Amino acid sequence: MKLFLDTNIFLRFLLNDAQKSYEEVVQLFEKIEEGKIKPYTSNIVILEIIFVLTKTLKVNQKVVLKDIEALLSMRGLTLIDKTHTKKALRVYKETCIKYADCLIATQIPSDMRLCTYDQEFSRIKSLKTCKPGDII
Repeated sequence: MKLFLDTNIFLRFLLNDAQKSYEEVVQLFEKIEEGKIKPYTSNIVILEIIFVLTKTLKVNQKVVLKDIEALLSMRGLTLIDKTHTKKALRVYKETCIKYADCLIATQIPSDMRLCTYDQEFSRIKSLKTCKPGDII
């Protein structure tokens, strides 16, 4: 199974601020490490993680960089860099969700699901979403 991991999946793991979500993500990551799930994400997701941790939560940059390096070493993780700006702008206009999320949505191939806790992605009808609890 191919899963695109959204920002909040990584943040739930790094912050351990919601016990149930944290446990679900840990189990998801275990399945990834076992090779049962092929993980994908993007530099937009990495940018959002860094922004939230350093600017919003004021986590030390060295700690954040160590965390990002650990995440990037996840077994089989593939970064998808291609975005579709015109499509993202159309989705933004139609749904009014965060533009960064619209860009992320354009990066996800049709044969892949977006693993997220963000309910706003459900406004994008062409996108297949799931939560970690649906997978584990």
